[in-house]
Amino acid sequence: MAAIDNQDEARTVHDSQIYTALGAFLLFFSFVVLISIFFTDTMIGRATNLCAGSVIGAIGGAMFYKGIKLRSDRSRSEHS
Repeated sequence: MAAIDNQDEARTVHDSQIYTALGAFLLFFSFVVLISIFFTDTMIGRATNLCAGSVIGAIGGAMFYKGIKLRSDRSRSEHS
C-alpha cells in the first residue's frame, strides 16, 4: 500500500467519526428543542420550536447516516 492510500483511509475514518459525532449531537439537540414545545406558552413559539427542531433533526440525521455509511463503505472495501 502506498503512503497516499494510508492518508486517504485515515481521512475517511476521521471524516466518518466527525460526521457520526456531530450528527449524534445535533439529533440530541433537536430532541431537546422538540421537548421544549411542551413548555412554550405561545402558538408561534411552539411552531418555531417545531420547525427548528425538525430542521436540526433532519440535518443531524443526515450527518449521522453519512458517518455510518462512510464507516461501512470503508470496511467493505477493506474486505474486498
